[in-house]
Amino acid sequence: MAAALRTSLCRTLSDRRTSRPVVQQQRGVVRAQQLENQGKVAQQNGAAAVVEQTEERIPSASVHVIQPISRWPEGIPPAMGGHYMPSGEAAPLSQSRGPGENIHPLMFTYPAGGRDVAVNVYDSDFAAASGLADYVAAASAEAIAAHGAFTVALSGGSLVKALAGLVGRQDVDFSKWWVLFVDERNVPLGSTDSNYRAAHEELLRKVPVPASQILAIKEGLPVAHAATHYAGQLLELSSSVLPRNAEGLPVIDCVLLGVGPDGHVASLFPNTKETAATEGWVLPVSNSPKPPSERITLTMPLLNAAKNVAVVALGKGKAEVVQRALEVQSLPGALPVQLVQPAAGQLTWVLDQGSAGALRVADWELGSKKFPRSENPPKPAA
Repeated sequence: MAAALRTSLCRTLSDRRTSRPVVQQQRGVVRAQQLENQGKVAQQNGAAAVVEQTEERIPSASVHVIQPISRWPEGIPPAMGGHYMPSGEAAPLSQSRGPGENIHPLMFTYPAGGRDVAVNVYDSDFAAASGLADYVAAASAEAIAAHGAFTVALSGGSLVKALAGLVGRQDVDFSKWWVLFVDERNVPLGSTDSNYRAAHEELLRKVPVPASQILAIKEGLPVAHAATHYAGQLLELSSSVLPRNAEGLPVIDCVLLGVGPDGHVASLFPNTKETAATEGWVLPVSNSPKPPSERITLTMPLLNAAKNVAVVALGKGKAEVVQRALEVQSLPGALPVQLVQPAAGQLTWVLDQGSAGALRVADWELGSKKFPRSENPPKPAA
């Protein structure tokens, strides 16, 4: 039977060879564009030509014909390969100009191993401020008992308002405090953009911290010089005030961070060279995506050398970034707050019900955060 089938197939192929010219099939694939052009020629030459062209387009049984149909008749869409954000806007796409062109090495890596994180969720922003005051007071007492001084690094924005619970406390020895700034805008100290001014109005003028122990940016300098000068102020502090670790980095007793909706901390913004820096104490930022453009900032290695680090995020407006930071592992550098991982210290998040609203804390109690999550958190109520 098999021999008969082979003979029949050979005879059929032989008949085709003698009945009409053989269409060369060495290429193995009949291109769709060639076929389309042939069809156009056939239409111009009349119905008889159409029949002839149709016959010649029938390939040999031994040839595999691919006739692709484009999914994008109007051309490949500009968002091809990307995805859309909850806002409906296209996410940033690759700007590659071809294989091997404009390739830059990866700037960011996560530290090896995991880190312990404490997440404290309070019923209200008022309760969170009270809890934050207790946290700072405890860190202060521990540091003063250990080396006779307490160094605290403050962020700007809404964080200093959350420190109101420290005002009037009798269990805090403010005379032993040394106040640093996590970041500062390169503006006069009296400017409404100044972190120093905000901290002074909300806290420092209300508690007895000696003015000489508040390290402010030097006014009127180019931003690079201002960063160098601030690093010099840290360098001048004795090891009894600001101890050093084995790598020679200052060990700040308590760093208090806010977090932006894009995940930035200090003035370390997503996917920037300052965020990726692996050495140095203080860096200049000359092109901040958030005005004012000129700032100085402590480096990520310095933040991660601290003994205690608290990330304070309050209100419904912080719900999305909190959920992303705590439950979704982003690409390194895309969410700078995820790079905050104290090497020998403790990381604590201070939240209220609004900022924690998109978290699935119940899943954590079962031993799994179930991340990464593919769905977006609910939008805060207007």
